[in-house]
Amino acid sequence: MTTACQSCAGTDRTPQTGPVALTLAPPAPSRAPWYHVVGGGARPQALLVESSALFEISPPLASALTAGDPQAQALLADYRPDSGARDLPADLPTPAAISLNVAQSCNLTCSYCYADEGRFGGTARRMTQDTARAAIDELLKGARAGDSVLVGFIGGEPLLNRDVVHDSVAYTQKRAAARGIQARFSITTNATLLTASHRDLLCSNPFAVTVSIDGGRHRHDRHRRRRDGGGSFDHILDHIGGLLANPGLARVSARATITRDDLDVAGVVSELVAAGFTDVGVSPVRTGPDPTLMVSGSDWDTYLAAMIEAAQQETARLDCDGAQRRWRFANFGNALTEIHRGTARPLPCGAAYGYLSVDVDGRYATCHRTVGDPRFELGSIGSRSDDARAAFLSARLVDTQQPCRDCWARYLCGGGCHAEVTHAGRDGCDMIRGWLDFCLAAYPELRRRFPTLFSTDKSAERSPTHG
Repeated sequence: MTTACQSCAGTDRTPQTGPVALTLAPPAPSRAPWYHVVGGGARPQALLVESSALFEISPPLASALTAGDPQAQALLADYRPDSGARDLPADLPTPAAISLNVAQSCNLTCSYCYADEGRFGGTARRMTQDTARAAIDELLKGARAGDSVLVGFIGGEPLLNRDVVHDSVAYTQKRAAARGIQARFSITTNATLLTASHRDLLCSNPFAVTVSIDGGRHRHDRHRRRRDGGGSFDHILDHIGGLLANPGLARVSARATITRDDLDVAGVVSELVAAGFTDVGVSPVRTGPDPTLMVSGSDWDTYLAAMIEAAQQETARLDCDGAQRRWRFANFGNALTEIHRGTARPLPCGAAYGYLSVDVDGRYATCHRTVGDPRFELGSIGSRSDDARAAFLSARLVDTQQPCRDCWARYLCGGGCHAEVTHAGRDGCDMIRGWLDFCLAAYPELRRRFPTLFSTDKSAERSPTHG
């Protein structure tokens, strides 16, 4: 074991925002793994778990580390930074992002919708202009000159409340500019109601536009149907085409929901790229009204194989893209970008930390997926409870949870979506580890072949309402 470790990731990190920037506390006694051997063959790697630093190592050292050899561990330990369990800061930062549930209703009847067509178990309602403005005022009140804030719009279908969306953008821009604050926006929409005025709004402002679309016509129309029973695919393409062709300041992406009756991720991504989308992400159904559509149990092996096939397809696409090269399969691009940045997160996302959701009545929830659930409520506009935020987050730090604290992937994963774990448990953990193993193994070669893809962090930027 004479070959030293050579760092290949995590050395050129950029400052993180949200939960990945939490302070460090002394480690609690634990048998949690502090390293993980990635791959085999001629170019194995070692991941230092606490720092997410990735090193290329020799095959003999990899074999010795896998076997738990003390001498090999001592050699690797020389590269282990002082670190330990992540803890919350004494004072939580003021949230810098909100999503406004402007329309808790929808014009489609998607068979797997976790949000009950946006009603979240209640009645169809829409947010008033006054409520939206009050939420925006509270967001801006916590920001200072030079800061950036994000206002998202979600539902249901947010464009059912057109006037409030348009007013909120204008109101935010005016109030933010007066205080030297940068305002950004996001919207998650099925795009069937998109008009020329909507496109002008999105193109003229820094919008992250996420279109809910599940693949080509056959795949999409199976579960995303209109109220008259007809499919919605053609309506989406008819309305989104102009924005895809001329996005202006907007960044447009597709988000596909994967159901257990069709786990062909590569096919979904290919169809959406062919439809004109340059950024495609997928997410499996974990919760919802129809258990037969939820991915669970043995489905995860099939889903992992499908994700890897889509990633391999993405690599082949990158070879052909030339000067237009960019990540199109967002799940793969985001994972590799986070590995490159050396991200080590104690929480899975910014929910309740840097981001909150607001329902039609002005009540705060930890995120857009938990609206209407009292377990995730955090007060209301004018009376937000930071004590409730701290309690929620403290109970969900990855180091405090089992089986998370004994998992080598804990700081790459962050413990999983709060809402999904609460409702569906953790039966997909092996899939997550398998996916991360694949991405870690692929990273060095892809970084060598496509260095421009790793020269910026913009590919990792995501709106909190992307799900």
